Amino acid sequence: MFDGNGKRIWNLTYTSTNRDYVGLFGYLSGSEAEIRNLELVSSNIDAGTKSYVGSLVGYNEGTITNCYATSVSVSGGNRIGGLIGYTRDGTITNCRVKGGSVSGDEEVGGLAGSNGSSITSCYASCDISGEDRVGGLVGYNSDGTIDSCYARGIVEGDQNVGGLVGNNIKIIKNCYATGGTTGNDRVGGLVGRNTWPAKITNCYSVGAVTGTTDVGGLVGFNDEAVIKTSFWDTQTSGRSDMCGQDRLGIGCDNAGGKTTAGMQRKSTFLDAGWDFDGESENGADDIWIICDGLDYPEFARQFVTGDFDGDNRVDLADFAFFAERWLSADRRFFWCRGADLTGDGEVGVDDLREFADNWLAEGVPNLTGTVYLTVDDFESYNDLDPCDPESNRIFNTWLDGYENPSVNGAVVGYLNPPFTEHEIVHGGTQSMPYLYNTFFKFSKAERLLNPSQDWTKEGEGVLSLWFHGNASNTPAPMSVVLNGGSAVYHDNANAVRIDTWTEWAIDLQAFTGVDLTHIDSIAICFGYQNNLQAGGTGRVFFDDIRLCGPG
Repeated sequence: MFDGNGKRIWNLTYTSTNRDYVGLFGYLSGSEAEIRNLELVSSNIDAGTKSYVGSLVGYNEGTITNCYATSVSVSGGNRIGGLIGYTRDGTITNCRVKGGSVSGDEEVGGLAGSNGSSITSCYASCDISGEDRVGGLVGYNSDGTIDSCYARGIVEGDQNVGGLVGNNIKIIKNCYATGGTTGNDRVGGLVGRNTWPAKITNCYSVGAVTGTTDVGGLVGFNDEAVIKTSFWDTQTSGRSDMCGQDRLGIGCDNAGGKTTAGMQRKSTFLDAGWDFDGESENGADDIWIICDGLDYPEFARQFVTGDFDGDNRVDLADFAFFAERWLSADRRFFWCRGADLTGDGEVGVDDLREFADNWLAEGVPNLTGTVYLTVDDFESYNDLDPCDPESNRIFNTWLDGYENPSVNGAVVGYLNPPFTEHEIVHGGTQSMPYLYNTFFKFSKAERLLNPSQDWTKEGEGVLSLWFHGNASNTPAPMSVVLNGGSAVYHDNANAVRIDTWTEWAIDLQAFTGVDLTHIDSIAICFGYQNNLQAGGTGRVFFDDIRLCGPG
């Protein structure tokens, strides 16, 4: 048994074209074999055309628990995964891949390329590309069970391409996928091909689905398999049919297609028997939770108790909300999180004890370290005429595509004064409005830093920026680029649709190849610069870009 004890391994690098079974652990065999509590950051694994490749394990027959890969780059031939290449007769629990890319030929997945194990409470949020059996979480679910998992990456392939799984032959239950899926044949928002004796239960997908033949909102080709009580968003997917083709299958019911409003309505899922927190009629496991009318269902475990403002962290802002409701009976007031944490009808000492137990709990990288450098708080900008020596208009600092809209789809600031946003603000009195357009163009707003800045003086810190989207925005990949180098992408292409202030925290070591001692530019981008495609438009606000020391 290998216990990483919560440690991180940075910049694991491997390049070879003559060896299968590649990863930090090439081959994990035996029922007693186990890896737990380890994170890999900025791994770069290139196995050429070889097979069984993952950042952590190439081939797995053991138990893997609480293991993570952040900002990965994994490539190879067949059975390629962000964390595990191929897993059989094992158990994978509470693992994740966040950020980066995974590419290969066949059986390519964000978490695992091919699965014959039990995968539970895991997720992947990275870009996936391959030819056959390509999925956001798993490329080929050959003989395993996938339970309570989700995927948020962009998935591209040729055939058998799915937002969660490329080709499923066993069990998928209580899962969802939100990323866009593009392919040629057998393409689905959740699963590309669902093949006997496969079964999908209590799942949903919302990403855009693009393909040529056998293309479905949920499943591309349902081949003598079963689909039960599952849904997809007809608006965001662009698909009115659950299945692109159904051959002797059960459950390809177009009634499972709902509008975005319907997909964000709790009753849609309760009526289908989904087990939600706070009700017992559909079960006592409390699997799902939803902000009714505001968002899609998520797993109850994704919510942090005491996080009242929805920024994935319990801090002083949450305490202020909590204090305002002291001795009240208020149980639902903001982002669906109630101040009566114990449910006894009054906000009191027992709730304070519960809140204190979760103090500084968070779902993003730890930012308890001190803020040591403000990159831009957007407070210095004004609307003065350019001839005025005090003029400091925001678009003169954040250079956008206003003068070259055919190439750069970014427009910073409003067209008329006030050029900055004064109402939707995270801190201070101003934020930056950013209009993006990624329809066959790249959106980039860049600030030059002169003199250059040293971002290492407090050690391996974190870049923090706050953003606020809109539910009407079209999903688009969002990234940050330093010194014109490689991009670090947000793990959720739908983040632009989050209409509350949300922190994006990026470990500085994720910016591979960048000299952090001399930062001379920072850019906020939308779309893929080297892969222009039919994308979306929208407006996102940014505020409080800061550096924080280690937590």
